[in-house]
Amino acid sequence: MLVPGTSWRQGHVLKHDDAVSLGLLKPDETNQKVVVITHDCDLQSNSEKNVELMVGPLKKGSSQMKRAKHPRILDLCFENPENNNKNAIELKHERKHILPKQNFQCEVNDNNFNISAEEKQGLKQWLAAKYGRPAFPNAFEERLRAFDDGKKIIFEKEVATIIAANAEHLIGIFFDLGEDRFNDLDEGTPYEISIIIVYDAVTGGPDARKCAEETSLNLKTLFTQFYGDPTLGHSELISLDKCSAVADINFSLYALRTMDQWRIEYISIEDETLGDFIGAGL
Repeated sequence: MLVPGTSWRQGHVLKHDDAVSLGLLKPDETNQKVVVITHDCDLQSNSEKNVELMVGPLKKGSSQMKRAKHPRILDLCFENPENNNKNAIELKHERKHILPKQNFQCEVNDNNFNISAEEKQGLKQWLAAKYGRPAFPNAFEERLRAFDDGKKIIFEKEVATIIAANAEHLIGIFFDLGEDRFNDLDEGTPYEISIIIVYDAVTGGPDARKCAEETSLNLKTLFTQFYGDPTLGHSELISLDKCSAVADINFSLYALRTMDQWRIEYISIEDETLGDFIGAGL
């Protein structure tokens, strides 16, 4: 029951029979789960009249789809999965359902599907990212897509491949356009950009640092390949000033306020995500 003092929390999973009784699942859809995404406080507040839920399939979790790396897809992983081949629920915003609280007559959650505090934080970040994605200048986005061929995404797909190789240890990729963060530059004037690759220093340790540094080196090579070497004056579209790996414990609040996180929607090359790319302003 969703009343003040309820035991229900954001990230809790409904029992299959309850999901069926609410009309969210069919009886034979045992490979699908329903997750509560309403904030803890709103679940208990009488002023909030609805509860928001998401339906998603059980699957093998991917590091590429954790920690809000992808703004449209999240793999919500369990603490103690019974089946390591299906240790996550895949969430997509398009699968959200809103029900009046009075219709939510579920007593307890399914304790076979528990998530850690870290996973819950990732869920919060992912939900916020849908509306908090930065909008880069149109001219900058056009230059990122300058090498695309019709519907074929070229440069950003290469970036996605580089990031995906070490995604398990990476927390975020941040772009710094400096004073041109909101400006459309004239043709011939390159955007000067710095990239910060933030890695998980506490959990990942030296391995995470190595992966972030490898990602940094590969991105530098890629930018030079496509946009020229800025040290030789060959960069007319985008000039990469620096690309650095930084531990999360050293990434300042100031940097977070002045830079924009780049979440690449085309980070997975699985068939189900083809065509889901909408540009670089993520």
